[in-house]
Amino acid sequence: MDQETAQFVLSISGVLLLLMLSAIGFFVSRLISDVKRASIEVGKNKGKIELVQQQQINDVKRIEERTQLELANLTKNVCLLSDNVNTLVLSLAKKNVEK
Repeated sequence: MDQETAQFVLSISGVLLLLMLSAIGFFVSRLISDVKRASIEVGKNKGKIELVQQQQINDVKRIEERTQLELANLTKNVCLLSDNVNTLVLSLAKKNVEK
């Protein structure tokens, strides 16, 4: 090989090497930006998941409180009904005794 041919082959191989490194650099930079964007999205999703979990916990607490109130009201109403039934039974018993 003469010197001109060797120089030509070296310059072409240098250009090819430069193009390949440029392509690799482009794809690596795209990969890095995609990973950064994915990390940000994961953080946002984690925050949303925590918010939904907190809302569910609050909903459960609210349902428990409401259930306790309803049970207390039912208990009070049952006690009143029981007293009224007792009063009615006693008054009926008195009427039957008087007859």
